[in-house]
Amino acid sequence: MSEETNQPRSRREEINAANQGATVREALGKEALQACVVDEGADLLDVCLRLSEVPGVDIVAVTGEAGRLKGIIPVRLLLDELFLQVAPEEFLADLRVVEGIEEFGKLSRARSARDLMQPAVYITMNDSVRRAFRRMHEERLEGLPVVDDEMRVVGYLHRLQLIQAWLREHRREAGA
Repeated sequence: MSEETNQPRSRREEINAANQGATVREALGKEALQACVVDEGADLLDVCLRLSEVPGVDIVAVTGEAGRLKGIIPVRLLLDELFLQVAPEEFLADLRVVEGIEEFGKLSRARSARDLMQPAVYITMNDSVRRAFRRMHEERLEGLPVVDDEMRVVGYLHRLQLIQAWLREHRREAGA
């Protein structure tokens, strides 16, 4: 029953309620994606090579001491850095705002993963799907590295996997 109306909940409300409690572990299921992980000292060529080995991953997890997550590199930022030299005019329009100037400066000096990485954004296997979605949405990311209790990267969750988790629950609720 819905608390607000004392009426039976609709099937959609039941599915949404079930998905809100689902964990990242459940969302990953058997389709867990391998994460793209590089050491903070890796040069950008190595970062690109590693990323090319894991299709479907949009975030590079940058690790430091003992393999612990230190930061992330969104593919968008990596592409910006790679194409800064090829098409610099694309970046000139962004120089009107302070954030654009800061990013341009960072890109023009980047030589390693450490130089390009942003602060770490991540989730754990026990986080809820709702929290995972919120982190992706707030940070405007297509996916997130999944870490263990020691901040070691153990997987990757993509937005499409959130849709797949919702569909699995929908089918289960529908009896399909």
